[in-house]
Amino acid sequence: MKKAEEMYAYARNHKLGFNLTPIIGGWLQKKHFKLIEDALGKDEEALVTFIGRHHPEDRENFQQYEGESAADFRDRVQSSQTNKVRYFSCKGFTAYAVTNSGRLIFARWVPFHNDYKSLPLNNINTINPNTRIIWGSLRIESFREVFSIFWTKRVVFAIAKLLEDSKSDLQDGLMDGITTANRQKVTNPSAPLTTETNYDKLKERKKALEDGLISQEEYDEYKDKFLNHE
Repeated sequence: MKKAEEMYAYARNHKLGFNLTPIIGGWLQKKHFKLIEDALGKDEEALVTFIGRHHPEDRENFQQYEGESAADFRDRVQSSQTNKVRYFSCKGFTAYAVTNSGRLIFARWVPFHNDYKSLPLNNINTINPNTRIIWGSLRIESFREVFSIFWTKRVVFAIAKLLEDSKSDLQDGLMDGITTANRQKVTNPSAPLTTETNYDKLKERKKALEDGLISQEEYDEYKDKFLNHE
């Protein structure tokens, strides 16, 4: 995905968050994704996108004071953790994208001020969901950024899974738009084909193409093998 409209549609179609602001919520969210579109490199694309409320954590909570013991520092950090994240304590709705360059990009558009940052997935050392009955937050720690993403419990767990899968795929060198879980559902094109299951497998590939999990070239390659087999 290279365009803001595609990124917004992906997040909505996969039920990965949305903006509750009446009437203009969708318009605002597309403005957020436009910042991500402009931030993409020449050959860079968004693989997955989602929407949530952004809660940046105070950097001073993660810097040890002079003379402060390690134990006191840990206690102070723990006292400021995500169990205090609430809807209205967040900075606002933000658009997020994981790219094929191994980056997590997040951006928020407001009039006369655009807030955009990117974070290498390899720099993320903590992905910690903290959920309640309906709502929850996902705390993300890296070497330079500490923040939480607030939304419903289901979305929080889904985002956590996406990020964990993306980190795993990056380590395996498989940043191809198919997360680990979905890759298991997509048939290996090199596997032997049988008439009994071919049509179901082709449907799975078609669905993966429509969801943006594989490219048109990958789908065409599989389809050609299927037709040649027939």
